[in-house]
Parts: sequence; C-alpha cells; structure tokens
Amino acid sequence: MNRRKFLIIGGAAALAAVIGGYWYWTSLPRREEVVTINLYTWEEEIYPDEPIVVDGKEFDTIPAAFEYLHPNIKVNASYYGDQDKMVADLLGGKRADVIAPCLDYIPVLLEHDLIEPIDTNLLDNWGKMFPIFHEKGVKYNGKVYFIPTNYGTEAIDYLRPAFQQYGLKEPESWYDFFHPEELGFDKLDNPRKILMPDDAKMSIAMAALALGIDLDKDKDNKWELDDSELQEVKDLLISQKPYVLKYSEEIDSEMPTLMANGDIYMSLGWAPETLELRDEGYDVVYVLPEEGPLVFLCGNSIVKGTEYREAAHKLVDFYLSEYVQGQVFAEQYWYGITNEEVVNKLKQEDPDLVEGLLLDKPQEALAVGVFEYPLDDGEEERWDQVWNEVLEA
Repeated sequence: MNRRKFLIIGGAAALAAVIGGYWYWTSLPRREEVVTINLYTWEEEIYPDEPIVVDGKEFDTIPAAFEYLHPNIKVNASYYGDQDKMVADLLGGKRADVIAPCLDYIPVLLEHDLIEPIDTNLLDNWGKMFPIFHEKGVKYNGKVYFIPTNYGTEAIDYLRPAFQQYGLKEPESWYDFFHPEELGFDKLDNPRKILMPDDAKMSIAMAALALGIDLDKDKDNKWELDDSELQEVKDLLISQKPYVLKYSEEIDSEMPTLMANGDIYMSLGWAPETLELRDEGYDVVYVLPEEGPLVFLCGNSIVKGTEYREAAHKLVDFYLSEYVQGQVFAEQYWYGITNEEVVNKLKQEDPDLVEGLLLDKPQEALAVGVFEYPLDDGEEERWDQVWNEVLEA
C-alpha cells in the first residue's frame, strides 16, 4: 500500500496510528550526527612510529584511533613543520578546530586572537594530570587556553669514556659547555669535539644562560637581549668556535651518529637520543645544566570560533588519554607526559622507562628549567645578525 492510498482509506484509525507511531519514534534514541573537525598539528602527532592499539585493534594514525572511539566524529588532519607556519596559515584563513602549539607560542596566538578558552569540565582526563600542569602556562586572565600533553628538556650530552680517557673534567653547566678549555679540551690532538645547533635562537639562548643572563627580564613571556648582552653572547660564541666540529641544522639526528663514532664528545642533547645511545651500548651522560635546561612544553588549543566545540574538546581530551600519552609520547617518543594516572600505570609495566625519563618527577625538570618563549618584537633580526657574524668569524 503506498502512502497516498493509506491516507485515503485509513480514516480515524490511521490518525490514531499516526499519533501512536509519533510517540514511539520520538521515544527512540536519535542517531548522532556525524561531524568533521579539522586538526592542524605536528606530523608525529598524526603518524606515530608504531600503531596504536585500542581494544586489540591496530591503528596507524592517532586520528584513526580517535575516530574508532568516537564514530560520530571524523578528523581531517594536516601538519606543519614549525609554529611560525602554523600561525601564518591560521592568519591566512586556514580552517582548523584544534591545533598543537607549544607554550612559547601561546602568547602569539592570544595576541592574534586565534584561540579560545577551554572548558576543563569537558575533559575526562583533566583531573588525572599532574597538578603542576593545571597551572604552568595554561591560564591567561584566569582562563585555560592550553592543555599540556608532552614536555622535554634540552640540555647537555657527553661521551663519558672519552672524558675519562683523556682526563677531561665532566661538564655540569652551560658555562662548562662554552668554556671547553677549562674542561681540558686543549690537551686533545683535535679539540674540535663539540656539536652546536646552526640555529640563532637556540645557540644565543644557550650562551646567554652560560653568562647568567635572564632571557625574559621583563617577564612578558618573550625573550629579549640588550645590545651589551648580545655583544657578550657573540664574544662567547666566537671564543667557543675552535672547539666546534660542526654547526648542525639537524642536530637531533646527527648527534647520535657523531657521538657513537667518537667524532664529538659533547653536544646539545635530549633525553630520547641519550636513551637511544645507551640502548645501543654507549656510555652517554645526559646532564641538566646548573643554570637550568631549556624546556619545551607542548599540547593542544582550540581555535577561536570552532563550529564543533564539544567535538574539539573530545579530541583535545584524547591526546591526554593513555592511548596517546602512554603508547605514543612516552613509549615511542620518550617524551615527558602530563597524565599522572598513565605514569603510575607505566611504573608497573615499564619502571625503567619511568626512571630513565623521570616521568614521575615532572616538577623537578620544570622547576629548574628555562621555558622556551618567542622572541620579542625586532629581536629575530638582531639575533640573526649576531649569529651570522659568529658563523663568519
């Protein structure tokens, strides 16, 4: 019977049936609308080295694992190589709902009115985080704009057997790193045993710390140096040059090979590369300088004006979950993580990992560290000029 014929012959009975049917159908749970949100992040936060396992199923990407757990939300993911590009693209009109900035760029994003407050009541994992991550750089004017998910320190790596073999004093500070002559490098046949980053901001910041200079004197969460300080930094960097094997644009990938081969004895370093070298049998020491290591703290923010605010919060929350915090950030990337409950679980499953990365002691790394911030207005040109003069000296 087609719809028209039913309406003609049904009469009052049909009307009663329609009313009854209305109440039946409206009482059923409605199928949730499928929405698509845009994620703009780092490549490694889309494509992990190893699949994520959820309910015994393997997923090659983090968004795919999220979609499995949230079938009504689809994620359109793309990635950037640096935060300057992220900001430029957002200002240029790129559509995004969730982004993955680091602490140093939160002031920049707020300055351009690109992110909006996050409702922590919508995050199931907020209460599972180490308390320090509820405060450290996440709030501006009393509102939360940034949810930290991973962190790490940038400090000093050195090859202990080489220092012991040649009677060198082992480094304890950025001062030591920039005064290799005081460590005994002059007694080496070839004193060029240091690897430095070919990066104006990083190199100048390290040298400034060695000189005891406060990079953020006015406490505006931006780095700046006056002319006399820049001159001091320049002189120190030039004095270190006779001991530098190379200024590397890919220091994180070059350092392990050069140190394993004995080409360098000391370098800017990171905990993951140190653990990798140790796993391969090399006695490499990772030391947090007395002046404090440089610290990066990265996470997620929600782009202002997102159409799907609830879905965006669910995605932010997923990056706090054990699937990403434990399986990816800690176990694959060897980053510090912010979910204390996940750390406690890892203590039972992989206590060596927790101990090696100090995963259960984030306050120690963060308390002594110097957080990386963007350069103040006009500083980039001045720092680049000084760095070029160092390289040409």
